[in-house]
Amino acid sequence: MKNLEDITREELEAIKIVTFDIDGVIIPTGTELRENLDGTELYMKSKQLSARFIENLKKLKKYVRLNFSSGRNILYLKSLVNEIFDQEIILQAENGNLTWFEGSIIHPTYPTSYFNKLRDIKERVKSMMAVDKRIRGFEPKMFILTVHCDQMREIPDLVKEMDIENDLYCLWTNEGYDIGSKNMSKGKGILNLAEYLNIDPKHIMTTGNNYNDKEMLEIGKGVSVEPDRVQAEYFIEHKPEQLGGELLAEFLLKYYT
Repeated sequence: MKNLEDITREELEAIKIVTFDIDGVIIPTGTELRENLDGTELYMKSKQLSARFIENLKKLKKYVRLNFSSGRNILYLKSLVNEIFDQEIILQAENGNLTWFEGSIIHPTYPTSYFNKLRDIKERVKSMMAVDKRIRGFEPKMFILTVHCDQMREIPDLVKEMDIENDLYCLWTNEGYDIGSKNMSKGKGILNLAEYLNIDPKHIMTTGNNYNDKEMLEIGKGVSVEPDRVQAEYFIEHKPEQLGGELLAEFLLKYYT
């Protein structure tokens, strides 16, 4: 990996879209979620973008299009970037499954059996939740299942047991597990976006800090903000109290202006 400071002028000039991961990249990690067993009560608290970062995004969007890619749901992404949201903003939610692009939402088609499998896994996790306080609840999603819990072998072991066809991934997110189709990822979402725009995927700069960002960082012009966890072509140095995505925006603005 190379330090971002070593990126060339030619590479920066070729960038048409900058993709920001969310948790741990442009907002601090630490979502609180609690759900009761019958699903009638859900409490969820997350972080917001800093005022300084929002102002930098307003400036940056004059030079490149902005994309926000996350395992989060599309409504959360929309509310997170509402102050800069317009026709040019791109949102990719649920690990590439949902893309908001120029006024339309694009998503893959799955067979009913896929959703039934996620439902059955959720019901088994709910039965575990009744006696295991490490499991806090489920984040509302359409195409993937997200369990908020401590890191625990029981969840990936359950997915392996119930996914006989080996169609699903089960990824630790630092706050729980994302469970979804192996045929879709953040990386596939970047490939789809490049196809929509008829551009080379390397014209899309991507950022990330976790395992579900790995493919996206390999496909785009990747910048890892946690190089000890996930690798990319470039990495950005930052202190523990700094957010790598905020530093990336400042780096790009310094170049463009």
